[in-house]
Order: sequence, then C-alpha cells, then structure tokens
Amino acid sequence: MTAALRIGHFESPMRVRFKHASASRSHTQNVVVLLRDESGLCGYGEGCPRAYVTGETQASAKAFLAEHGPEALTALDSLGDLRRWVDEHEALIDANPAAFCAFDIAALDLLGKRAGMTLEQLLDLPPLSMPIAYTAVMGDSSPVKAHAMSLAYRIWGFSDFKMKVSGDVGRDKARFRTLPRNARIRMDANNLWQTAEECLRHFQQLDRDIWAIEEPVQAEDAASLRKIADALGVKIILDESMTRRSQLAHYKADPENWIANIRVSKCGGLLRSIKLAQEVQSAGMGITLGAQVGETSLLTRAALTLG
Repeated sequence: MTAALRIGHFESPMRVRFKHASASRSHTQNVVVLLRDESGLCGYGEGCPRAYVTGETQASAKAFLAEHGPEALTALDSLGDLRRWVDEHEALIDANPAAFCAFDIAALDLLGKRAGMTLEQLLDLPPLSMPIAYTAVMGDSSPVKAHAMSLAYRIWGFSDFKMKVSGDVGRDKARFRTLPRNARIRMDANNLWQTAEECLRHFQQLDRDIWAIEEPVQAEDAASLRKIADALGVKIILDESMTRRSQLAHYKADPENWIANIRVSKCGGLLRSIKLAQEVQSAGMGITLGAQVGETSLLTRAALTLG
C-alpha cells in the first residue's frame, strides 16, 4: 500500500490545570499522525509523549516519526505486515513508545477503513458492549478545590476515586476529608519518594483506608514496592514501572501484589498494549486501563478496544 505520512499536534488549553508530583499541565501535549493512502482514505493516530514516563518529548516524538515513519509505511499492506514490523522493531519502539503509538493507531484506523471494519473486527476482538467503569481522578489541588471537585464527582455518580499525593501530610489529610466516606480510594504518588520508608511514614499518618497505591517510589524499584505492599496491605499499581513486556519479569513471582496500569500511549500503541495485557493476565496480575492527561478521543477510542 502506498501512503503519505503527515505529522502534527493538537494543542488546546485545558479547562483546569492538572498537577501532580511529576508535572503540572494546562495545555494538551500530543503528537498526531495522519496516513492517507492512494485512494484518499485517511487514518488518524495519537500519542502523548511524557518525559517523566518514557523519556519522550513532543519534539523527540516528531523526530522519531520523521526518521522511522517512512520505513514503517512499508508495513501497511496488511495487519500481518504491521504486526511483523512491530515485533521486529521492539527495542526501537521500547525507546519511543508514545511516538510509535501515534503511527500504530493511524495504521490500524487506515487498515480498518480499507477493509470496511471496526477496530474490533480488524483485530478479531469482541464488539464493544461491556460497560466501562471510570474512576474520578483528583489532581494535587488545594483542599478547597478538591472539595468542589469531590462534590461534582458525587453528583455525577462516581464512587471510585484516585487522588494524587502531595507529599504534605496535612494537605493530603485535608484533601482526603473532602472525599465521600464510602468512596473506594487509591493514591497515585507519581514516583514521589526515594525510599519505601519515606512512603510508609506518610501513609501511616493518613486517616483514610486505601486499597492501592500507584508508583510510590522510583520506577522499577521492585524491592521497595514489595516492602510497601507488605507493610500497608495494599495493592501496588504499576504505571511508569510497566511500559513494556520485559518489565513483567520483575513481578511474576508475587502477582497478587500488583495491578498493571496499561495506557496505550506509554505502551507503544494498541497492538503492543493488547499483547502486554494478555501476558499480564496470564501472569495472574490485575489490570486497570489508564488515560493520558490531555488526550483526545483518538487515544480514548483505542483504550476502549483494549478494554
């Protein structure tokens, strides 16, 4: 298949600034790919590069696509060709997952349109039919703002909450108190602490029960993560510590401790995310589907297919 590649981005201000331990964001920051074939059909894809997750930036993602996109175009004759290209370039994509994600989704979109199929039909997956349960995400905002957001989420019917950790015990306690008493709560630290001991001192002072903590220490510090899971009796959600299949080996010995947060962008596209999810499930670990702050409906739709 002959196709033309265009690389761009979608930049839009967000209604509310979103802050956590690793970043503060008030605008979208993504890379968008357009693939147009000789018949005029177009496929669209998106990736959200994050330096604190995969080491990528918007500039590095665009540079990757400009350098390697033309070669990847040779894999657009069939789904099998695309799968082979992805497998043969695993190390390259490991280093540039969000960049390749934009190409991957665009390629699948184009292949599906050429075949007159939905993504699910193209990938031989069940059609979208199951309800998706969403979690309310609370950024590291002031207690006053957290109270307003919590009230809005309650009105909308949310019962699951993920709250970003600030590292300040008093501030986090005040923000915790804004959540419904019957809420199911997990925390996300975005790799805030250097050691398990620092994390444990913080959480042992909080006065709310939580069922899971996401990325409390530095990424891939499996020993510290195990210590935290054992001491607090909680699940550990792996995000920055689970971006590629090779990392799974660190957690297979005790799958009951872990939940993999699989986000299509950080995992290198839909094909790789599906393969990772299948291996995570085979290892006996749980899965939650994550989203990128500021993503458009392109990535959101891909995540539904993964779900």
